[in-house]
Amino acid sequence: MKQQHLHVEVAAESLDAAVEKALAQLDCTRAEVDVEVLQVQSSGLLGMFGRQSARVRVRLHDRGVIARQLAHRLLHLSALDADIALNSSNNRIELNLTAQDPSLLIGRHGQTLDALQTLIGTMTDRLTTDRTPILFDVDGYRGRRQVFLNRLAHRLVKKVRRSGKPATTPPLFIGERRILHELFKQESDLESSSKNHEGGRKIIILQLRG
Repeated sequence: MKQQHLHVEVAAESLDAAVEKALAQLDCTRAEVDVEVLQVQSSGLLGMFGRQSARVRVRLHDRGVIARQLAHRLLHLSALDADIALNSSNNRIELNLTAQDPSLLIGRHGQTLDALQTLIGTMTDRLTTDRTPILFDVDGYRGRRQVFLNRLAHRLVKKVRRSGKPATTPPLFIGERRILHELFKQESDLESSSKNHEGGRKIIILQLRG
């Protein structure tokens, strides 16, 4: 993906006007960019001859904004239409997508959404030294899936303790397995492990500690 979508060169009658024009093109704030002055404005001889416009190069440096710009570009190239809202904190960057057909962005069991998150995260890593995690969500899907995983974990914990026998999850992608493993770590008498399954996914086996 070409990086010109992450920086622009703009000319205007003044430096301030040039910067504002660049910010509008990048859809960002002054705090999210670095500004390099390429040329200051000059009125020329007698204000008529040799007049020069101000020219600046403005480059994004904020990790969240770069991720949002890359996501916009990737969705456009994929002919997928979505609005992207950015919410950043000290420990996480959230990109919340809104689309007419969320299922196209979510995919089966969130596979498309996870792939998009991984791809944009990797691309953003190449452009910034900041490593704040980037989380993608579509139409509240992550929250709904978290509720499902919490209920699944609770059900399996009760089943293993009641029967004394191991229990398994349905095939899950890596992101959801991580969530379940973290939930199972809270149960001191139980242990969990992943096992290969058909189709490239894995299941989690939950059992009593030996």
